[in-house]
Amino acid sequence: MAEVGRLRVVFDAHAMTPHRSGIGEYSQHLLHAMVRDCSDRIDLHLYVPSGIHPVVEEDDISRLTADVRDGDLYSPWHQWRLPALLRSGQYDLLHCPDFLIPAFSPLPTICTIHDIIPLVHPEFIPRSLKVRLLPLFRAWARRAVRRSAAVITDSEHSKSDIVRLLDVDTRRVRVIPLAPTLEPCPGEAAALPGGLSPGAYFLYVGRHDPYKGLAHLLRAFAEARRGGLPDPLHVAVAGKRDDRYGYEELVMKLGIDARVHFLGYVTSAQLSTLYAHALAYVHPSLYEGFGLPPLDAMRHGTPVISSDRSSLPEVVGDAAMMVNPEHTEEFARMLRDVAENTTLRTQFIQKGFEHVTRFSWNLTALKTVEEYVRVPDARPRSI
Repeated sequence: MAEVGRLRVVFDAHAMTPHRSGIGEYSQHLLHAMVRDCSDRIDLHLYVPSGIHPVVEEDDISRLTADVRDGDLYSPWHQWRLPALLRSGQYDLLHCPDFLIPAFSPLPTICTIHDIIPLVHPEFIPRSLKVRLLPLFRAWARRAVRRSAAVITDSEHSKSDIVRLLDVDTRRVRVIPLAPTLEPCPGEAAALPGGLSPGAYFLYVGRHDPYKGLAHLLRAFAEARRGGLPDPLHVAVAGKRDDRYGYEELVMKLGIDARVHFLGYVTSAQLSTLYAHALAYVHPSLYEGFGLPPLDAMRHGTPVISSDRSSLPEVVGDAAMMVNPEHTEEFARMLRDVAENTTLRTQFIQKGFEHVTRFSWNLTALKTVEEYVRVPDARPRSI
């Protein structure tokens, strides 16, 4: 039974797949923090393939989402199933971690929109289904912000895009920053994958979409080697392999195929080890709604080289070395400087440690619940 004064919140957990995307990571960390720190204010329920179920303790989250599969979030099935389930229970509020809210939700709804890159830069992801169906994406996103009681986003940069391109009142869009998603592994570290050696590689973590800037990093690395970058250094690329964009051919053409390691998916323990032992973490993305990997790297005591685009200056502040990723010579010079200057690395390790303490999932959860209780039509009930 829900206590009087606690909102009965339903959270759509269909992004929490075994190989979670950014939306899945957001959902995972937010839910755990809400259970830890907000149970006095909300009565949390998860919408999963088996239905809507209450969450009493943190272990319930992994148990309830065990049958979520890749692509479940985007199934049209939710458009009739979820409203029916919401009507059958005594709930107060629905939170969807994406723009895919039900067309006829019987409850006040909050959606989180992390970015609208298909509308801002469709040329960055030309093969994305959202771009191929751009008029439908635009219409659905506009409908979501129009019908939601509030919209949450991760950065001021994303908020400005949402307000400008989705025609929404700026007062209805709330910025709630995210936080690191990967804690350093306690105890003995996992072995480095791919035969890498500690301190002898630049690390990239993320997808291979062109706007993520991986090609710019590879070209800059090749240029840096021509300019005298120490010979033992490598580039480690962690994240799902994607053969659509020809990176294997690119590294062959650049003559760095022996120095670039495409690792594919790695375990959390391996990823933590990769962060902790990298010479530097490099985030060359041309667009980010927020950008979590730089904060994860800082949390692991690794200096960060970051693109100077979109929300990234807002997220990393002065705790990362900023670079124009499309300026190959400038980028290459930055790689050489970091490799050769121990004092520079130490300086940015310290800055990163200090900066990352400003972000926590507990704070993200508390600010999110504050948005829940602001919703005028969401009223706690006694049942």
